[in-house]
Amino acid sequence: MSSKTKSKKPKKPHPSHIEKGTGIFQSNRFKIAVSIVQACFLLSLTVLAVNLLQSCISPVYGSLAAHQYHDRLTISAILVAGLTHRWWNSSSRSWAQILAVSLLSVPSAVFYLVRFSATLGPKLGPLITGLVSTFPVTLISAIAACKRGGLRNSDVSSSNVKTQWTSYEIITSLAFLAYITRHWFSDLLQQWMRKYISNSNLISYYLLALFQAFLFPSKYLLFAALPVLHTVFYTAHIPSSYTDRLLNATLHDHGYSLVARQESVTGYISVLDNVKDGFRVMRCDHSLLGGEWHPPPGKTSGLREPVYAIFVMLEAVRLVESSSPAAPDDSITREEGRGRGQENALVIGLGIGTTPSALIAHGISTTILEIDPVVHAFATKYFKLPANHTSIIQDATLWISPPSSSYPKNPTNPSPKKYTYIIHDVFTGGAEPLPLFTPTFLTSLKTLLKPEGIIAINYAGDLNLPTAARVVTTILDVFPACRIFREEPAPSPSSPSSSPPKTSSSSGGAKGKETDFTNLVLFCRNVPGAFSFRKPTKGDFLGSGAREYALLPRHEADSSTFLSTRGGRSGGKGKGKGRGKEGKAGDVESAQLESAMGHWGVMRAVLPDGVWENW
Repeated sequence: MSSKTKSKKPKKPHPSHIEKGTGIFQSNRFKIAVSIVQACFLLSLTVLAVNLLQSCISPVYGSLAAHQYHDRLTISAILVAGLTHRWWNSSSRSWAQILAVSLLSVPSAVFYLVRFSATLGPKLGPLITGLVSTFPVTLISAIAACKRGGLRNSDVSSSNVKTQWTSYEIITSLAFLAYITRHWFSDLLQQWMRKYISNSNLISYYLLALFQAFLFPSKYLLFAALPVLHTVFYTAHIPSSYTDRLLNATLHDHGYSLVARQESVTGYISVLDNVKDGFRVMRCDHSLLGGEWHPPPGKTSGLREPVYAIFVMLEAVRLVESSSPAAPDDSITREEGRGRGQENALVIGLGIGTTPSALIAHGISTTILEIDPVVHAFATKYFKLPANHTSIIQDATLWISPPSSSYPKNPTNPSPKKYTYIIHDVFTGGAEPLPLFTPTFLTSLKTLLKPEGIIAINYAGDLNLPTAARVVTTILDVFPACRIFREEPAPSPSSPSSSPPKTSSSSGGAKGKETDFTNLVLFCRNVPGAFSFRKPTKGDFLGSGAREYALLPRHEADSSTFLSTRGGRSGGKGKGKGRGKEGKAGDVESAQLESAMGHWGVMRAVLPDGVWENW
């Protein structure tokens, strides 16, 4: 009996209980890795799509305000999914199918909510929109990812392979994935799709949503048909000849008509005509880049009258006269330092081209540095920007090399030339782009000025916020001689009629907080010494009434106001608190967002709500 037992062959195990180690593609480790990759792809696809959808409300709230809650809503959705995904019995595929329906349906709800932007304001509006779109879609995607990536122990039999993830590991992993996807890859995706597929963020969004639906088809997709048809054919946000006519029918009710529109690298760009008062403006998201009055009948040549005086004031760089007794170098006269007879200008930020057009009209060789090709194309076609200029379509921070041997030279600008005048006039997202106001960038600009060259820097923002003081003190640190001018007179605290308006909660600022949103122009020289402005002549006005009124700066501001402001300079040079990149990044971003809120309220006073909400 015992001999039979010893000679008995062991029972052959069932094939399902064997981990096939002969091939890597059959191993449990590989299956788990594939599941995790699929989970990551599912969430990343959703994050990219939702970021595109948030960009679609930038024309209504501005890009800074539109994205202000995006990260927090995304992380909150992932947190809820990580804590609750085990409560649901549905499979990962079922959740992915629900996600496909949600992605296709959400835009209809989003574009319905933007009709109430005037009531909700730039704080509450993006929050409610995000709760309807970003949060639920990300929650569904995160639950599907959790169920796909977090395999049960029964799915595999190898004891040395980790098959169960804790909620903490799931939450932190997915949150990190969502963050790097949005901040590292979303811009790259938008650039790629804009270049090869479509300029429209909404079309790109729908392509990602349809790809999701293709991967996880179901009969429930029929429920998304009506919302998709409503968005495509009723909201006019997808550009076509049909939607252009639909949009114009709506804009005519507010006294405007659409001339052209296109989404580009800085946002939604459009040209609008005011059919009642007779002027034309260029819009970028929730900002105006400039405007001009239609010429009177019979006038076919010459510059058109600008609507906004601030762009005329920038032309006053030509009026600056030195009051210093000697040139910085005795061998160089002030006339030679300025380069009389060989004057040239660098204009950073084009807008509709008001300032560069005037410089060209004065015979100044002008170079325009503009990041957005659509802005340049629209300024040329619809605002008669003269063709006799040099245009550079590039990010200014990349084209202008820092003055240091530690930085590689820009191959597109290996030997930068010197300029008589530099116009620094940039604005995007409802606030100033701070990288163009850092000490490094401004020092680079200083090296591009001729010995007695002049730079005019336009800053638009709430002067009661510390960001304004940081920017001004940075400029004063870089340039040895500056004068500061406001577009409008400073508000008088003793006069109720001229005091700054109190910002309500719906307009985005802190309740009851006074704002002072205006344009500030700093005229600076490359060398120390006092300077003044000569009295303009008839030739300086170029036949323009607006220039006759606003060319000469009038409302000068005291620099000590900014030096004593919180966040400004508290001591000697180089000891400023919060200048440039010093100070907490969160404080700078918060102040910049608050300034964008103030800008939102200003823009709503310039154009009707219906014009901003219909794009």
